[in-house]
Amino acid sequence: MNEDNNNNSLMPEMGYFNLINSILDIIVELDLDFIITFINPQVYDVFGYSPEELTGKMAIDFIHPDDVSKIVESIKNGIKTREIITENFRIKHKKGYYIPVLTKGRVVDYENQTKIVAVFRNISKEIEVEQKVKESDEKYREIIENIEDGYFELDLAGNYTYINEYIIRHLGIPKEKLLGKNSSTLILDKKTRQDVFNVFIDVFQQKITKGVYESQIVNRKGITRTFEGIVYLKYDSNGKKVGYYGFTIDITEKKEAEHRLKESEEKYKNAYNRAELYKNIFYHDINNILSNIRLSIDLSEKYLDEPGKKNEIKDLYKLIREQFGRGIKLITNVRKLSNLENLERSLKSVEVNKVLKDAIIFFKKSMQSSDINIKIESPEKKIFARANELLIDIFDNILINSVNYNENIKKEILIRISRDSIKEVSYIKFEFIDNGIGILDKRKKIIFQERFSKEKGSKGMGFGLTLVKKIIESYKGKIWVEDRVDGDYTQGSNFVFLIPEAI
Repeated sequence: MNEDNNNNSLMPEMGYFNLINSILDIIVELDLDFIITFINPQVYDVFGYSPEELTGKMAIDFIHPDDVSKIVESIKNGIKTREIITENFRIKHKKGYYIPVLTKGRVVDYENQTKIVAVFRNISKEIEVEQKVKESDEKYREIIENIEDGYFELDLAGNYTYINEYIIRHLGIPKEKLLGKNSSTLILDKKTRQDVFNVFIDVFQQKITKGVYESQIVNRKGITRTFEGIVYLKYDSNGKKVGYYGFTIDITEKKEAEHRLKESEEKYKNAYNRAELYKNIFYHDINNILSNIRLSIDLSEKYLDEPGKKNEIKDLYKLIREQFGRGIKLITNVRKLSNLENLERSLKSVEVNKVLKDAIIFFKKSMQSSDINIKIESPEKKIFARANELLIDIFDNILINSVNYNENIKKEILIRISRDSIKEVSYIKFEFIDNGIGILDKRKKIIFQERFSKEKGSKGMGFGLTLVKKIIESYKGKIWVEDRVDGDYTQGSNFVFLIPEAI
C-alpha cells in the first residue's frame, strides 16, 4: 500500500518535469550565490550548451560584462521585495557571441531552500525588427525633415510634439520654442482660430478623414504669412487616438498673386463698364446734337428762298453754334471722366468761392438770353475744400441743370455755403436751390446713376450729373437732391453736396 502511495506521489513530479522540459523558453534555477542548480534542455537550442555543462556554474560568468551590475542589482532587490524581476540583458553563446534575452523571475521558497527561478526568452528577432523599424523611422524622418512642405505632429490638446525644418524655416521660430506650444496661439484672427478648431473637432469625431484649413501666422520678423494646412488623426499601435499629424505650406505669395489677379480683373471690368458708359452716352448725345444741327441746316436752306425769314435764319445759326459748343463740351467731359482715376491723386486745397464766381461768370456769358438771378450766401469770403481743377465742372453742370429744367421767365438760383461734420470729418456743404420744375421722388434716386436715361423731350445732355457724382466721390464727398419746399417737388430743387474741408 505504501509502495503504491510512493509511486502515485512521484507521478505528478515526473509529469511537471516533462512539462518543464517541453517548454520552448529556457527555465533556470539559481541559488542565492547565483549558482545554476537546474536548467532545461532548451538551453542547447539557443546557447549551444547542454544542461550538464551549465549546472553548477556561476550564472554571472555567462552574462555580458556590461549587464552584470544591472542583473545583480535586480536580483538583490528581488530577494528583498519578493517581487517579479524583469530585465533585458545579453547571454554568451558557446561560440562566443552574445544573444539578447528577456528574463522574468522571482525568489521562491521550497524544500526548506530559497531559490531564484527565471524564464529566459531569446528576443533577437524582436530586437532586429525593432532596429529595422528604428532605421526605417530615421530614414523617413530624414525625408520628412527635407521635404518642401511643412510636417507637424500634435497631441490631442493641439500642442506641437514634432515639427520639421520647413515650418521652423518659414516661421523663423526655434524648434524648442514651438515644441509643447499650442498651435492655435500662433493664429492671428480669433474667428480663424475657431474655424481651425472646428476642423480638428470634425477630424477627431471622424466626421471627415482629412481636415483642410487656412490661417495667417506672424513669423519672427513680424511679417504675416498665410498657410494652408491638411490634418489627419493619429493612432498608436493599438488603434487608440493619440493626436494629429498633418502637412502645411506657405501660400502667401499665391494668395497675393490671386489678390492682384482679382484686382486686375476688377480693374479691367470697371474699365470695360466705363468704356461702355462713355460709348452709350457719347453715341446718344452726339446723335442728338447732330440731329439738331442737321434740322437747323435744313430749315436754313428752306428759309433762304423765302423773303422775310432773316431773323429765323439768324436764330437757326445761333442754335447751330450752341449745338457745336455742346459737342465740344461733351468731348471735353468724356475726356475728363476717362482721366478721373488719375485726377484723384491731384487733390489739393482749393478756394471754393473764387472757383464758384469764375463758374458763374462763364455760365452767364453762355446764357445771355436768359434772365437768371444767382445769389451766394457764404459765412466767409475764403473757404477751402480738398478738391482739384474739376471743381468748376461741378458748379458748371449743376448751374446748367438748374436752368435747363426751369420754365420760369425769371430763373432764380440761391447758392448757400456752410460747414457740416459727419463722423468727425469736416465738410464744406453746398446747396444749389432753384425755382425750376423740380424732380419727382422716384427720379431723385436715379438721376446720378450711370445708366439713367433722360426722358424723351427733356433738356440737357443727360450726362452732367453723372460726371458731377463721379467727381464728388473722387473727393470722398456725397451728393443728393431735395425739394426746395419740403413735400412739394414742383416748387423747385435743392442739389446738396459735401466736399471735405481742407485743413
